[in-house]
Amino acid sequence: MKRKGFTLVELLAVIVILGLLALIITPIIFDVLDKNRGKARTETANRVLDAAKYFFATSMIEQDVIFPTEGLEFICNKKVCEATIGNVVKEDGIAMLSEEKPIVYQLSFTGTVPSSGSVIIYSDGSVAPKNLAIDSHLCVYDNVMKVFISC
Repeated sequence: MKRKGFTLVELLAVIVILGLLALIITPIIFDVLDKNRGKARTETANRVLDAAKYFFATSMIEQDVIFPTEGLEFICNKKVCEATIGNVVKEDGIAMLSEEKPIVYQLSFTGTVPSSGSVIIYSDGSVAPKNLAIDSHLCVYDNVMKVFISC
């Protein structure tokens, strides 16, 4: 009499082989995912710097922001990166800072908003990050290349 189907030993052998494959492949997949998340965080940090440079460029064209000598600091808090400065009023075509009604400026960029840290824009257009962290990962900034290299 011929039996159809698999024996218990054959089924156990297949289950053991699948288990070994899962043990080997799972750490590789998680490593790839972690690397890609790190690249995404680094790219987002660089987008924050680009947004700060863009903010400076547009404010110079429109002449509606006066940058303090110590720089305009955008503080990031997981929801938004924003800076508060006094209201800009123009008298005789010259922009002046009024402390009466402060204005809140926000950086606009794609990606995750940094969970902490800040970006400072100086009056000469240079941008400097300060302890920028995305998803609680501190980002490493290269002062020579002027970009983030990892997060």
